[in-house]
Amino acid sequence: MLETFNHWLIFNAVLVALLIFDLLILTRKSRVVGMKEAAWLTAFWTLVAGAVGVWIFVAGSEQQGGEYFAGYVAERALSIDNLFVFIVIFGYFSLPKSYEARGLLFGIVGALLARAVFIAAGVAVISAFAWFLYILGAFLIYTAYKLAFVGDHEVDPGKNIAVRLFRKLMPVSDEFDGTKFFTRVNGVRAATPFLLVIIVLATTDVVFAIDSIPTVFGITDDPFIVWSSNAMAVLGMRPLFFLLVGMVKLFRYLQFGLAAILGFVGLKMIVETAFEDFHVIGKLEDIYLSLVIILGILIGSVLLSIILPDDDDDID
Repeated sequence: MLETFNHWLIFNAVLVALLIFDLLILTRKSRVVGMKEAAWLTAFWTLVAGAVGVWIFVAGSEQQGGEYFAGYVAERALSIDNLFVFIVIFGYFSLPKSYEARGLLFGIVGALLARAVFIAAGVAVISAFAWFLYILGAFLIYTAYKLAFVGDHEVDPGKNIAVRLFRKLMPVSDEFDGTKFFTRVNGVRAATPFLLVIIVLATTDVVFAIDSIPTVFGITDDPFIVWSSNAMAVLGMRPLFFLLVGMVKLFRYLQFGLAAILGFVGLKMIVETAFEDFHVIGKLEDIYLSLVIILGILIGSVLLSIILPDDDDDID
């Protein structure tokens, strides 16, 4: 089992090394990331995540390995939803294409920090109050309903509370100064629009963490698996963003697929908790069945988007 301090130390050391590698090598210069490069980088981060999964299988157990991959796939699917919101944020601030990769890296760091806080809080609450799993399960089912029938997260960067407060505390320049956070306008120190982009990304990360963390807790209650699957899914978000920009039509039915995944995990969490509380034999703990269902829903939503395209897509 991967529960020792050494395992946590090894994984987090590798995680920090990967972030430094991304910062110093992959996003060292401000440039536009093309589809070909994005595809290669997506494959690279997927292989890294797969390698972590193999390590968990070998150093941990088959159950932990299965839980990791199920959590990773679910989080990777939910991260696509995050990235569509990032597209809206970048468009609102007219962020130059060459700055998007660096902006996404800061967004990823923010996502990791937000998830670390919520995972720690979730573990503490669940350890003290097992019945809290019923609340998390119900929350996921409600979120699934809202995603499918009410609509997705609507983000208006101009109404972001953190940005509005920041503008009152410090002047903001009208122009970007590369990827600098601060610049000088007529001799006065001012924040740049790039810093506002990072602030909005950070606050958005908190909102999405509230949705995503309960999903993984519905798959496993192992803190190490929850954290590792989340972290590896988040690391692959940056290149995936640039792929999404050119493949938006493949995700017309994604929100319904995500709703189905959330609903399935929420129901699974409630049923398994009830089975345990009432000592029912036959707990639904086949993690590979869960993995197949989550993958099937995700692939099905993409295939449905291809088979049944939007009518507007057929019109040039």
